[in-house]
Amino acid sequence: MSKKTWAVVGNHAKNPVVERITNRLKSNGKDVHRVNSPGKSTPPAEFNFLGDVPGEIDVVDVVCAPAMGALVVEEASRLGIKHVWFQPGADDPVLVARAKALGMETHCGCVLVDLPSGANL
Repeated sequence: MSKKTWAVVGNHAKNPVVERITNRLKSNGKDVHRVNSPGKSTPPAEFNFLGDVPGEIDVVDVVCAPAMGALVVEEASRLGIKHVWFQPGADDPVLVARAKALGMETHCGCVLVDLPSGANL
């Protein structure tokens, strides 16, 4: 939770949990970028791919199905991102193992639970 810049990857238009996670991180002082699930291009996401985000990303928060999450993990690895957070439902053991094999630090859990409202971490 000490990392500053996050990319939340998911369907921001159709999954209200994605927006709740984004808002919780922002309310706790994080710089947050909205990124669509790969292949989706629906507002209010700011970017279609992690590589479109300007600057460095400290943490990728995966809030999409494991099939999409696999694409996110591979892109994150190519970009040199070292921290991946898997929300419940995105935390397929094979996908988490792949991220670890690529040298990424992983966390499985819910930002809404692990970062309570007003925690300011």
